[in-house]
Amino acid sequence: MSIPTRIIVLLAAAVGALAVTVTSLVRMLTPGTDALPSSLIGNLGHGVELALSLTGALAALLVSVSALATRDLANRAVPRWLLRTVGLVAAGILAVTMPGGVIAAAGYTFAMMVIVGVLVLIVLTVLRRPLLGLLLAAGVVGALAYAAIGLGAGPLVPQILGSYGMILPQAGLALAHVAAAAGLLIWMIADPSSRRSRFAREVLRHRRAITIVAAACALPYAFARASWLTPWPLFGGSAEMFAADPSVRALGLALGAAMLTGGVLTLGLILPWGERFPRFLAGLSGRSVPPGLAIVPASVVSVLFTAAGIQFALEGVGTVENSVYVLLMFPFWLWGPFLGLATWAYAMQRATPAAAKRSNSPAAQVAA
Repeated sequence: MSIPTRIIVLLAAAVGALAVTVTSLVRMLTPGTDALPSSLIGNLGHGVELALSLTGALAALLVSVSALATRDLANRAVPRWLLRTVGLVAAGILAVTMPGGVIAAAGYTFAMMVIVGVLVLIVLTVLRRPLLGLLLAAGVVGALAYAAIGLGAGPLVPQILGSYGMILPQAGLALAHVAAAAGLLIWMIADPSSRRSRFAREVLRHRRAITIVAAACALPYAFARASWLTPWPLFGGSAEMFAADPSVRALGLALGAAMLTGGVLTLGLILPWGERFPRFLAGLSGRSVPPGLAIVPASVVSVLFTAAGIQFALEGVGTVENSVYVLLMFPFWLWGPFLGLATWAYAMQRATPAAAKRSNSPAAQVAA
């Protein structure tokens, strides 16, 4: 990943950490006016939660500023391993002190981003391969028409946008937590010194298996949502619910399609089109994919999914059977960490010189 991209990432981390610092101080000084929901560790007490949030934000601010203060983005006055350790701990604290209730909003946002991405993909394909692009466009238009007419999904978009307005302060603070945590994670992934450990060599050696496991985590949720098209819907669906509000089925199918698309995009971390754009895309045909284009969003999603996995594991959903069912249906506890490792392996692979990539030794790749 280029130095300008790393500078932008560190600036985003610093801005996010500063926003969390200021917000935590304001919430401490005005305890009676704090209406934000608690975080994953809210059961430890409101004061403890805010103290941890402030500590993590200050640590993240210190690490990001220290990294920005030197030309090579690594403070030579402080050992790199110490900066990375503090950064990793700070990112973890910021993740677990994120205001609750943001996972659903993140899922809806991701689904809408996928829809926009598909539309952009179709436009670029039409410009390069008109026949293929028109076939894709016809399929998407048909699916949207069926959702709007057959499933009553027309009012969904304004409803979702209206709900965002209601949770805007909470979502803004959650975004600051994510920006700071993901920014530190991306900086650590891009740091050349992080590729020299034995653990890094093992991650690079097993990058294909790690990435496949991460991508496969999308299958249970996608399968459950796809079952809503059958008379035997799984995971919260019922014929009575769909009859009363058909748009619920459309929303569930959209979320399932978004998760499945995320799984396919995860495979791009090990497939050729993750390094070079497909030839049917106008203006991008055969060009090298900027590493940051994959590393940045994958790191952000890994932070969100890891936080969601911790939330499900700590809070549960009633009985032991229901909790196990949810953990299997939403394997964020596995998806988030494995996506982070797969992203790290992708960054190491892209940073390895071409001569070393032809070597059969992962150790030689990391050393290079």
